[in-house]
Amino acid sequence: MLHHFLSLFFPLVIIMDPVGNLPLFLAMTRELNVRQQTRVAAVACLSAGLILAFFGLTGDRLLRFFGITLPAFQLAGGVIFFIYALQMLGLLPAGMKSSAAEEEESLHKTNVALVPLATPLLAGPGAITAVLVWQQDPQRQIPFAHLSLVVGAACLTVFAAFWAGRWLRRVLGLGGIGVVTRLTGLLLAVLAMQFMVDGLREILGR
Repeated sequence: MLHHFLSLFFPLVIIMDPVGNLPLFLAMTRELNVRQQTRVAAVACLSAGLILAFFGLTGDRLLRFFGITLPAFQLAGGVIFFIYALQMLGLLPAGMKSSAAEEEESLHKTNVALVPLATPLLAGPGAITAVLVWQQDPQRQIPFAHLSLVVGAACLTVFAAFWAGRWLRRVLGLGGIGVVTRLTGLLLAVLAMQFMVDGLREILGR
């Protein structure tokens, strides 16, 4: 049970990338006091959790409605994860989750908790794809309650990173944050390859 939980929890946290998104969160909330920053982080993480839970609850209906098979979603998800990984490794320019213009505009918004923090930064295409694939995987047979627990734990982890953001930035510095981001990017690249291997194996097996 614990191994099953961790096998979902760690990839989802890597995809949501709390450390990589931390500098942007601090930039968006730099004019707020600590209490207001905490509130923004809480609203963003709660909203992201609700978005992911929604797709975890309705994902099978969405895929059936559009006639999308699990292997196709695994291959698409693997490609998305691999692009994310290349961005985290610094091999591709950032901008898949949000463009530079959107990020610049968000710096001047009074409320950034929902957009762009909750979505597309936290509950973005990568996280939504992961939840949909896990929910559809016949080998895992993940109950919605279990998936919700994983999503909730991942969102709490992101909230903890944002809540301790000022302290983490002082301790790690921008260089340390960059190192952690690249290490998680490497792990995400491996996860992307596994998604694509599973999809190809399912197609060839059929």
